[in-house]
Amino acid sequence: MKRTHILASLVLGLAIPSVGYGQGTVLITSPADGATLDAMDDIRLAYEVNPGPRGDHSHLYIDNKEVAILRERKGSYLLETLSSGNRSLCVKIVNKAHVPIGVGQCIQVTVK
Repeated sequence: MKRTHILASLVLGLAIPSVGYGQGTVLITSPADGATLDAMDDIRLAYEVNPGPRGDHSHLYIDNKEVAILRERKGSYLLETLSSGNRSLCVKIVNKAHVPIGVGQCIQVTVK
């Protein structure tokens, strides 16, 4: 019985991405994924970043276009350019050369 549990734990451990094990982490705390936002309101993206050993800072992308460099590890950014429609908002950790290291988070929102 123990051997089965150990094997299951190993297999499960391999299936989980290793994004928190020394590579850095990104958490978008607001708005919520799937949120519907009013284009007339001030919309802020709140985030927390741990760049890890390979990262230096992070960038904000709207619909795959870089719109800001985020130097703070925790903060918010006013999204002034959101037009109506479905939007993808991503925060990605980058190195000193501004190249993404493969760690980030994206959310989808609808702007009306």
